[in-house]
Amino acid sequence: MSNSTASAFSSLDTAALERQTELLNEPAVTFEQIWNETHEKVSIGWIRQNGYKRICLQFPDDYLPHSNAISNCLKTALAAEECKVFILADTTYGSCCVDEIAAAHVECDSMIHFGNACRSKASRLPVLYLYPVLPLELPKMLQQLTTLQAECAEREVCIYFDIGYQHLYDPASSEGEDTLHSQLRELLQPKKLIIEVYPPPAEDCVESKQQAESASDAERICVFVGADNQRFANLSLTTTAYQWHILDGATATISLKNPLTAQYIRRRYYYIEKCKDAQTLGLIVATLSAVGYLDVVTRLQTMAKSRGIKTQLISVGRINPAKLANFLEIDCFVLIGCPFNNMYNSKEYYKPIVSVFEAEMALNPAWHMKYPASYVTDFKQLLPEGRSFLPFDVTAVQDQQDVSLVSGRVRGAQENNDTVETAANTTLATQAKMALMTSDTGLSFEDRTWQGLDPALGQTEPAKIQKGLSGIPIKYSHD
Repeated sequence: MSNSTASAFSSLDTAALERQTELLNEPAVTFEQIWNETHEKVSIGWIRQNGYKRICLQFPDDYLPHSNAISNCLKTALAAEECKVFILADTTYGSCCVDEIAAAHVECDSMIHFGNACRSKASRLPVLYLYPVLPLELPKMLQQLTTLQAECAEREVCIYFDIGYQHLYDPASSEGEDTLHSQLRELLQPKKLIIEVYPPPAEDCVESKQQAESASDAERICVFVGADNQRFANLSLTTTAYQWHILDGATATISLKNPLTAQYIRRRYYYIEKCKDAQTLGLIVATLSAVGYLDVVTRLQTMAKSRGIKTQLISVGRINPAKLANFLEIDCFVLIGCPFNNMYNSKEYYKPIVSVFEAEMALNPAWHMKYPASYVTDFKQLLPEGRSFLPFDVTAVQDQQDVSLVSGRVRGAQENNDTVETAANTTLATQAKMALMTSDTGLSFEDRTWQGLDPALGQTEPAKIQKGLSGIPIKYSHD
């Protein structure tokens, strides 16, 4: 077979290099937009001030063509300090999360994160976030906002700037803040005006949430200066408002957007019902740096066990349909990730994937017949110190019975074959036993026709060490 052609069992040599990355509705950026004099000055000053010697640069996939030039720029500027600069690509879970695991492989003492960021609190490394500077002239933005003047009058108005347009509003500069505030107040005549950057710094998250919840939902108009991307979806689902508008910076146009459509709500509640019906839940750990993920795992395991649902802990890095298709015994997956990486609406997956909040609504009786005021994407808010925490009562699970809206079967105490000892007396109340009920979870591996490679331990002679092949799997280079 010629090296320049591909067959059904192989691909061209250059396929891996020319493969297009999957972008989450992110605009294409140039080198000048992600690395300018301000970025260079801030980065070098941050490194010198703290005395860092081993710096990791984490880039999303679409920034990688510019990564080498940025690295060389820092190496040249920090030559006297003898600093080492490393480039991180192909992150373990998502480009928005700080990949502390990969940084630990080269023993880095600091991280500079470029592009989309969830701003989840890192637990091991100090992090500097650098955002692109996308073009949008302030007069054009104000001109588009004039169309909302009638709706915003005498209402609370919240304006959020996405990562590419935060240079238009600098909270650290009182002069710039006063100028933009005064211009928007004069233009929109709102009852109250709130301007924020999104995602906010970690220390400002609680304060920004309190400000956003201070007004009545019927009086709030929200404008997102950016694009219809994952950050907007996260913000609009977690912040209730009368209306949401997107001011697209690339086209300088404004449009009305309803994040909670009837179709979206029906699909998510269908997944919640599938989570209730599941006999085996797969807990996908999609973060190893976010604070509290182990507490969430323990809480989900406790709630599932009280309902007689088995759980399996899974860590497969960045998920895709092919990876999850290997777990045939799983009825529903629960994704434990950062706020920007915990919802998957793709229909390519064979089994439903729910967020921690949706699993909480399915497994915790305290959420029964309750419609949440807003969606919760940050699982830390579901822990005891979070604002959406509801205590879990085991006895309430044992007393609860309902009917599945998907399969029609009765769920509740009669499914549990355990015995329950109440606090009021020492009498054991025996639940209905279902001796014939079996689960495929324990037998699934033994029943599979292929169980992996046979290690044949102790049955093979020791072999002489030889030089192996080098290259990539589709084409090895050797003598």
